[in-house]
Amino acid sequence: MDPRSFKYSLFAVFLFTLAILYSFNVTPINILPNQTSSNVAVSSGEIDPKDFPNYKIEGMDRFEWYTKKWKKELKDEKPPKIEEVSMLKAYEFDVEYSISLTTPGKFKAILYCRYFDANGTEILPAFQSYNFPEFVVNCQKRKGTKRISVSTEPNNNYTYPIGFVDRTKKEYKHEFSFCMSPIYGKEPKWLLISEVIEHYKLQGMTHFYFYIFHIDEYSNALLEDYVRTGEVELTYLLERNDRELLHWQMVAFRDCTLNSRYHSKWSLFADIDERLLMTQYNGTILDYLRGVKDDTIAGVQFRQQWIMKTEFIPEKYEGDKQIDEWSPTLRWHNSSAYGPPGHTVKTIVMPEKVLAMWTHYPSMLFPGYHIHGLKTEEGIVRHYRDLQMWNWGKTWLKEIVKFGPMSMTDYPVKYQKNLTNAVKKRTKYVYENYHPREE
Repeated sequence: MDPRSFKYSLFAVFLFTLAILYSFNVTPINILPNQTSSNVAVSSGEIDPKDFPNYKIEGMDRFEWYTKKWKKELKDEKPPKIEEVSMLKAYEFDVEYSISLTTPGKFKAILYCRYFDANGTEILPAFQSYNFPEFVVNCQKRKGTKRISVSTEPNNNYTYPIGFVDRTKKEYKHEFSFCMSPIYGKEPKWLLISEVIEHYKLQGMTHFYFYIFHIDEYSNALLEDYVRTGEVELTYLLERNDRELLHWQMVAFRDCTLNSRYHSKWSLFADIDERLLMTQYNGTILDYLRGVKDDTIAGVQFRQQWIMKTEFIPEKYEGDKQIDEWSPTLRWHNSSAYGPPGHTVKTIVMPEKVLAMWTHYPSMLFPGYHIHGLKTEEGIVRHYRDLQMWNWGKTWLKEIVKFGPMSMTDYPVKYQKNLTNAVKKRTKYVYENYHPREE
């Protein structure tokens, strides 16, 4: 071999040796044990959200669609001025971040999403968005974001950044859940809480999103026991300035729409004194929901019947006999006729199909979906309506009696015994050894 050929051969051996050494000593970036390369792309944010099939709405970039809807709602008005923004929670979905807000009276205001990495360093620039729907702001996703905030200008002060509730996985943890209207008022809630939870457990529910505006310590002890057993998730509606209940109800319902999206397949939005039931349909509410096969249905709607609740619940637990005497389903029977379709109805929805939830039904649906109204032969709401609260008996009862004659009705016999026994068991467990917290 001539000297020139020998040099080329030696150089080739050197390069080959380097390649072998490199393959044994270099670990691919971001690859963790038991993690595939596709998982790395998802977890590190390398997949562009725009590549997901649900990113576009009606064929449009979803944030362009939001802007179009915002402008339509705004009409010729100017966006409201806003000085500060208070956040409740932030959610990460596959295609966007969504933040629930508590600031009142600023629907359609222009807002800015502010992004922060794991070290708290801001990731610039800010992203312009809107308080649309009310009490919600949606933000484009940004690689490296671990916390998020909102401000009224792109460069001014922002409220404390918060982390995300992960809703990126479209795997329902629950089939049927309850978004509870905020608990409030001076009447003790311990018996109402236990009965409403045990009622819906008999109907197939497995999860309860409770929102607390005001609750006494005694009732809260029972609620915390349901938290302990994993059935209840609590959100306290705390704010520097106290606000009216109606404001907090909208905050709670907007937040629960986000919170239950992809976490629960179906979510009921209702109050603590309402009991939804199937009537002539032979099965539970969950049985009925499992039979819904029309993908364009975003929710099912139940018409209401009012049962006259004439007394407040006792302040403290006194034993099984008291439960038999004071459980709403056993104590009150004087009932109205059914309200007409659409009148104070209650709705069970699929949250991913709902853009904004109102008290009785969705105020905004994503395109292509509709609400299915049930006939009273299929299902109803038994609403144990307190006549004293908000002076309801004097203000609204005269309208209710116009729907038809009053009658005496009962909670279904097939559920009553199991319901009462479940309430007795839980209240006994909590209160037989209850010790109030020392002041």
